[in-house]
Amino acid sequence: MMNNEIKMPANFAAIDENEMVYLQGGATTEATAWDVFLNVGKLFNYIARVFSAGSSIVNNINVIVTTFQTLSTFSLTAKN
Repeated sequence: MMNNEIKMPANFAAIDENEMVYLQGGATTEATAWDVFLNVGKLFNYIARVFSAGSSIVNNINVIVTTFQTLSTFSLTAKN
């Protein structure tokens, strides 16, 4: 069995448990950073969906209005 030894620098100063809690609690791990990245991606996806839906609704209203305007001037003569 191997014995592992931790070698610290000469000017090493140990910190107490309270300081460790503060240091560890404020740390951002890779997993947390990845989760934040994914959540921001989801947020942008939702925003894009809202704008896409809004654009689609505006386009549909435009088509309806244009159709009614065209139909209001439509007559069953050869002058169309």
